[in-house]
Amino acid sequence: MPGVQAPKGEVNEVVTEDVAEQTKLIFQEINDILKQAGATLDDVVKAVIYLKDINDFEIVSPIRAEYLKNSIPVSTMIEVGEFVRKGSKIEIEVTAIINK
Repeated sequence: MPGVQAPKGEVNEVVTEDVAEQTKLIFQEINDILKQAGATLDDVVKAVIYLKDINDFEIVSPIRAEYLKNSIPVSTMIEVGEFVRKGSKIEIEVTAIINK
């Protein structure tokens, strides 16, 4: 799944500047996308998290662990310069395997 950022308002700005809230909104969006494909967060085998500020690791990591507690995927966290969406502090990309 391509990277997901926090939802935007009427302009190309995120709906919240809070990195914890952005993280939760992103995981909720990822969960919704996975459901459309017949998967869940439990099917995630890899997560790549891009942070604007690596110091947000301490905020994001426990939230990631909460949403991915059953799958425990391999994870990479990378600090980046900027995101396209104004105010975005995090982007998450996941890979899931669906067993049918």
